[in-house]
Amino acid sequence: MFDDSLLDDPHTLDVRGQRLHHLAGTGARLRWDVSEEMATIAQKLGGVLPRAVLVMGTEARLVRAIVETGSPVPCVAWQQETLPAWTGALDMVVILPSTKDWHIAGREAMKRGAMVFVVASQSSLSVSEVSDFVSLPLVEDDPFVAALYACKILDLLGVGTNLDLLGVADTIDEVCDRCGPRHSLESNPAKNLACALADTIPLVWGESVLAARASRRVAEALREATGVPALAAGKLALLPLIETAPRRDVFADPFEEDTSSHDFCLLVLDDQEESPLSELQEIAEFHHIRVDILRCVETHPVARYAGLLYQGLYAAAYLGLATVKE
Repeated sequence: MFDDSLLDDPHTLDVRGQRLHHLAGTGARLRWDVSEEMATIAQKLGGVLPRAVLVMGTEARLVRAIVETGSPVPCVAWQQETLPAWTGALDMVVILPSTKDWHIAGREAMKRGAMVFVVASQSSLSVSEVSDFVSLPLVEDDPFVAALYACKILDLLGVGTNLDLLGVADTIDEVCDRCGPRHSLESNPAKNLACALADTIPLVWGESVLAARASRRVAEALREATGVPALAAGKLALLPLIETAPRRDVFADPFEEDTSSHDFCLLVLDDQEESPLSELQEIAEFHHIRVDILRCVETHPVARYAGLLYQGLYAAAYLGLATVKE
């Protein structure tokens, strides 16, 4: 059951708002001054352009999506626990947080002669492991921040695209300022989106590569917050669901038992790289499916990704905070 009164309740926000506090600190985590450590890593690994870059960890696909458009060499997001057979002395292996048995993969890569660097929290790196690997220790565990720092290091090595970490941090801070708990329901877009998504099955869609990546992360957050299915998929996968959805009776009594099932809601992440609001939106509206659109007008694609992602994550956090288990 969703209780929107909890969204502005100080006690609830204080007791159950840990996720909100974590989101609000992302900009500060991105501003950690690790330029000296990055320069050291670039110096240790630099000089030779790798044949390929292999990224392992929670946000490996995000690193690939950011890097591959400007990389002169292939960038592979690897989801297996062991290295691919082709990894050798000409390659670079990047290891991010939440990689199971990451130190085993790292040592195996070093045995093969590959360049290796690890981005992880200080708590997950022992003294011996720090000395064994080229590493960038972070103060806190945050896969998103770790992924962006890895992208920045790759940028310094000549692999990838120019990434403005401070610009991304500014975008996230702007979202946090608009969507933070101090703003009441009447003026808070994330709280309003949480109300719109309550008691629905969200279908989350982004057209570009990064918007689609953000849609998957938002769908994961929605599932974790409520336990209700939330699907992130492409247009071809969502269209059959929308077209076959039963058309809602606008005159139905909401207190009747047979109207208690969840309706679909289409959440569009629009990063303005494509034109995603035509066919899918029209079909959804024809079937009386509510459509909500998140937008971000930043010029850099990674900043747009961060803006869309954090709007969705705030809404998911509020949805979980105000969902009461019966």
